[in-house]
Amino acid sequence: MTDTAIADPEAEAHAGAAGASAFRLGFFTQAHGQDGQTTRALYSQIVDTAVAAEELGYESIWLGQHHFGLGSGRLPSPLVLLAAIAEHTTRIQLGTAVVVFPLEDPIRLAEDAAVLDELSDGRLQLGLGTGGGDGRSFHAFGTHIDDRRRLFDEKLGTLHRLFDGESLTGEDEPRRLYPVRPGIRDRIWHSVGTPARAAFAAQSGDGLLIGTFADHPVHDMRAKIDAYQAEWQRSQGGSGREPRIGAMRFTYVGDSRQSIERQVERELDAFREFADAYKPELAPLSTHEYLRRVTRYGTIEDVIGDLRDDPALLGRITHFLPTVGLYPAAGDSTPGADLDIRRLEIFAREIAPALGWVPPGVSATAPQ
Repeated sequence: MTDTAIADPEAEAHAGAAGASAFRLGFFTQAHGQDGQTTRALYSQIVDTAVAAEELGYESIWLGQHHFGLGSGRLPSPLVLLAAIAEHTTRIQLGTAVVVFPLEDPIRLAEDAAVLDELSDGRLQLGLGTGGGDGRSFHAFGTHIDDRRRLFDEKLGTLHRLFDGESLTGEDEPRRLYPVRPGIRDRIWHSVGTPARAAFAAQSGDGLLIGTFADHPVHDMRAKIDAYQAEWQRSQGGSGREPRIGAMRFTYVGDSRQSIERQVERELDAFREFADAYKPELAPLSTHEYLRRVTRYGTIEDVIGDLRDDPALLGRITHFLPTVGLYPAAGDSTPGADLDIRRLEIFAREIAPALGWVPPGVSATAPQ
């Protein structure tokens, strides 16, 4: 399958060389960092990790946006950090997962996106969301969270028109977007909360991002995929464009499921507080039940098995964007960037190929 959303010669060459690849492989980070780590060190670590990921064959990096450092992540301006990554890489796609779109001015976002796309030679993937997970920030922006979907829809129309090269006033220059980057129009994605919103993404001709940590694979994710695909066929079927479905999953590799459960207890408390606020059905679950619901974890074999059995993944998606975790053995003092790269290496060399991924430039029939 050729992904027409990525208008990039190298990506097209990859599609031809690795036509049997089950998906494009990326990775997603919330930009948490370690305890005591400075923000500058965290951002430098993400740049170093992206460089290593490109060398390992990863096809994209996706950054979350969170305002005011409220605990979910420490990156309020992902496009700025992606510009730094662009200067140190040549191939890897640069994604947002996601920009909290209701809090953005669509003209300014389009201008920043266009500049980044120009600098990176067309590598931007612009993921947008309504910001349910960043709800505590809305008041500071003078916006009410209950208006987030209405604002998203209104601003999306403006964003589409800008990337389509239209004038917002009906007049000539300079009221059109500059620099001109029409390819971004086919690289917009929506992160959605309901099947109806997934259908809206398809109706808009945009990609679909699924797999937030609280979603159930069948009742939430599959329903969104089915709604998106049905609406795409109805409204975009004759357009010649291909649907795009990106799936995020939290994955952790360690000595065993039990050892990961013991190691994750402390950080899970903060994770629960954030998730349970809008998914109260998760609150009574035990650590084991909770982790089994929201992550794929254990040994390499455990993770491969969980991902193969995932009913909203293989055969249904075009892009796989895991958060790649690794719980080191007790006493392991590997520093942050090196640990992140070890995590990525394990996933790219041992897990993703077992799921049908073929690295860019590698023939699908060549030995791995």
